[in-house]
Amino acid sequence: MPPRARVALRPSPQLRVDHLPPDVAVSGLARYEDVVAASGGTASALRLVDAYARAATPVVFVGETGTGKSLLASLLHQLSGRSGPFVDVPAGELDAGLAADQLFGHVRGAYTGARDGRAGRLATARDGTILLDDFHLLRRSVQYLLLRAFERRVFQPVGSDTEVPLTCRLVVGVASEPDALVQRGRMLADLRHRLGHCTIRLPRLADRRDEILPLARKFLEYAPSVTQIANGPSRFDCMLEAVLETLDYKGNVRDLKGVVEAAYLHGAAAGVRTLTVEHLPEGVAGMGAFQRRGSRARQLAVVALALRRTRGRVGEAARMIGASRNTVAGLRKELGKASSGRD
Repeated sequence: MPPRARVALRPSPQLRVDHLPPDVAVSGLARYEDVVAASGGTASALRLVDAYARAATPVVFVGETGTGKSLLASLLHQLSGRSGPFVDVPAGELDAGLAADQLFGHVRGAYTGARDGRAGRLATARDGTILLDDFHLLRRSVQYLLLRAFERRVFQPVGSDTEVPLTCRLVVGVASEPDALVQRGRMLADLRHRLGHCTIRLPRLADRRDEILPLARKFLEYAPSVTQIANGPSRFDCMLEAVLETLDYKGNVRDLKGVVEAAYLHGAAAGVRTLTVEHLPEGVAGMGAFQRRGSRARQLAVVALALRRTRGRVGEAARMIGASRNTVAGLRKELGKASSGRD
């Protein structure tokens, strides 16, 4: 039987790292402060971050929204040892008509009203790393300008005849495979080839459910500082933990973070120390169908969430999850007994 793969990650003086012990397999829990790796997919992504960090080659992060592309791109930069800053540029925030100015900057007098020159994002990222996230949203005209810049390693600010050396490293984030984007006309073929094959794929949260609870607990730990509301709940009850594992997070990790923070605020307003299903925000997405052979905890979680959404109407909850009324009524009694022991 082949040996199990292990995570080998080197530390950075700029980043706090809790290493995996040398005998812990990929399925163990690794933390890079804000990164939880309790699945093979995330551990594989971290191995590639470590492998590519100190190189100068472009890197492509592929993943749905909220899977952590910006976070791992920042980690890639911090491990790189580059002296310049990390500059995160979401393509969706670039103005369609001013993207060239925003990226390359302009010189004084470049256009009416340009009384002073301004450095663009590429100049700001000098000797560092620039992440162009949601790259496929960039207009083709802007992609052509970037292709020229990254091929020749120079760029020209708007209105200037002088070429400026390009010294930053290029990292891009996309929602789909680069080749598929080329086929759909969302990425220039030449630019795709220029980006190369240093690709890091980030799985959906649904494909790494082992990370849901570690992430949720981390978000709950950070909730007081993020929400600016102190002395709120500090833990989940077992029923809510089971519910969190069953939900469908369309926005991935970002969506989970929002659910936990909203639940924290609801619990803080209620003055409780332990969060329960009742503290979940309205409209949380996704709920698995009732499974007769599923674990008791999951069954109770599905029923609890259904009753929450139907305001306690047993028949409606039963129809919602595909269970019998008697089953839901019986599990409701169990939920009631569990509730009587809560903080």
